[in-house]
Amino acid sequence: MAKVKGSMFVTFVKAIKADKTGVYDKLLTDQDKEIISKLILQSSWYPFETYKNCFNAVCQVNANNNPETLRDWGRMAGESTMSTIYKTVVNQKDAAAAIRAFKQILGSMYDFGDIEEEMVSENEMVIKVLDVDPDFEAWYWVCQGWVERTIELVIKKKVTSEILERSWEGAPATVYKMSW
Repeated sequence: MAKVKGSMFVTFVKAIKADKTGVYDKLLTDQDKEIISKLILQSSWYPFETYKNCFNAVCQVNANNNPETLRDWGRMAGESTMSTIYKTVVNQKDAAAAIRAFKQILGSMYDFGDIEEEMVSENEMVIKVLDVDPDFEAWYWVCQGWVERTIELVIKKKVTSEILERSWEGAPATVYKMSW
């Protein structure tokens, strides 16, 4: 069973617990509610399905699953995480090194998934996300923003991106093109 570190999970649990309207009750399973009723430890591992359900619920309730909003969330998460906890990433020398460092960080947060990067030119890169739940669309939008911002922090230039292939539409991987 796939697992996720509490450090990736806790933000969504806090958002759910802060809501007093009950809107999340119908979006989470009984098992999800049981898991999030306990203290979430940043260094502990939690079931992927509960993480996914909480992630999707927060994206639905707080962002109406709007891809641009989710991408912006990813950019904010990239900014706060890569400039504090993982600030060694911003010391990388180029975009490819930044993505390799990002890949290592992802490997410490998820016990699944892989990233492949290919420099297409000196100002363009293709990034392939493999072995992550293909139907986890909201996560891919957040990931896009996080990767954009991570590269920007390293190369000190504005990065634009587009999704070339979408796993949630049947592609074997989700593929981003990053340009600067």
